[in-house]
Amino acid sequence: MTNHQETSPLLHHGTSATAGVPYNTTPVASSAQPAAAVALTADQRHQETKGLIYMTLSAFFFSFMSLLVSLTAKSLPSFEIVFFRGVIQTVLGVVACRYLNISPFGQKGVRFLLFCRGFAGSCGLGFFFYALSVLPLADATVIFFLGPVFTAILARIVLKEPFTPLDALASSISMVGVVLVAKPSVLFPPSPISSPPSGGIEGGEGSLMMALLQRQEEDHRRLFGALSALCGAMCSAVAYVLVRKIGKQGAHSMQHVTYFGVVSCFVSAAGLYVMQGGYVAPEGNLMWTGVLTLGVSAFVGQILLNSGLQLAPIGPGTLMRQNDIVFAFIFQITVQHEQPDLFSFLGASLVMICTGGMALNKWRLEKKRVQLELQQANSE
Repeated sequence: MTNHQETSPLLHHGTSATAGVPYNTTPVASSAQPAAAVALTADQRHQETKGLIYMTLSAFFFSFMSLLVSLTAKSLPSFEIVFFRGVIQTVLGVVACRYLNISPFGQKGVRFLLFCRGFAGSCGLGFFFYALSVLPLADATVIFFLGPVFTAILARIVLKEPFTPLDALASSISMVGVVLVAKPSVLFPPSPISSPPSGGIEGGEGSLMMALLQRQEEDHRRLFGALSALCGAMCSAVAYVLVRKIGKQGAHSMQHVTYFGVVSCFVSAAGLYVMQGGYVAPEGNLMWTGVLTLGVSAFVGQILLNSGLQLAPIGPGTLMRQNDIVFAFIFQITVQHEQPDLFSFLGASLVMICTGGMALNKWRLEKKRVQLELQQANSE
């Protein structure tokens, strides 16, 4: 995610100047130019609507990427999928930088921060992809979307941004939603396992023990997957705060994308050989198609996200980004044929409502701040 004041890549290359106006820029017209003010306001609303559409489309492409990760992770290590995604993102990012006539390396003063942003994003992606390999698609997506909560907390500590009591309440309720999605066995005792009727006492006891071990292993895997998605959300929060800090020093969004791709190649390669036993060759054209398609989908999603952030108000834009969770549920039900339970739906609803409420509250505070600045400027 990039700072909204950066130049939006590709989709606005070569367009009019008004297309590059940040969403929080409020035109102030004199009484001698009412028609121009109305026209500018109408154009601004048009650009904001376009930004919301971009955000919704980015949610679709990111959810489609997550679906492909969930499918391919059954056969490939999660870090290997991160590696392929990083390679594709690096190649496409360099091509886009050349198209936009900018350096993919960035200015000397921000290169280290760009590297740190890429490292945090790569770690977050590795955690998230692992969660997708062991959790249902919708559950992993819901937990990973706690990122805005951690971003708000970290932005308060690092950037001294406001963190209101409403934000604190929404963050607490969001954690309750995550517990409902993760369903730890301590709070959600599993149903008792009945032993098979045939096979004698010894055979029945053996089957029961095997079923208990399988359930225990499944509970541990689910808990570890939920913790992994939670760590991914924390890493994404670090990356977002770094993006905001970098944005004040000047860096193009495509430079973020390129650094992210390059660093993720090295991080995922190290994780693949240290933690997951090394490279596993994808088998068949279908697997290769899935790996390549998820990389392209992620890149298209990032372009749409960057463009949407440039045009859409932060509150409604974040709400459109919540469609990731909606699309994840749709893909899980229609493509993977897995029906989420009531707790997953309830937990997802809590997370969406609370993170969306935090975004709208930040939007309200930002608008209030801009209005106060305008009033002070007019009074002077």
